[in-house]
Amino acid sequence: MSENYKAARERKGLTAQKAATLLGVSITTLSNWETGKTSPTAPMLIELCKLYECTADELLGIVALSSN
Repeated sequence: MSENYKAARERKGLTAQKAATLLGVSITTLSNWETGKTSPTAPMLIELCKLYECTADELLGIVALSSN
């Protein structure tokens, strides 16, 4: 599941630093989500979906990330 966070960010063309800034979290926090060390809270998951323009199902690995 954690690899989906990084894939969605990269699909949007965002650097980790830019995404962290837009989300109001530290780069360490974002990195921890992307490596599976920690998970975002439910409210932050919603913010990730908005920023990456994807669904929670896609980020959680329930369905594959769309290619567009």
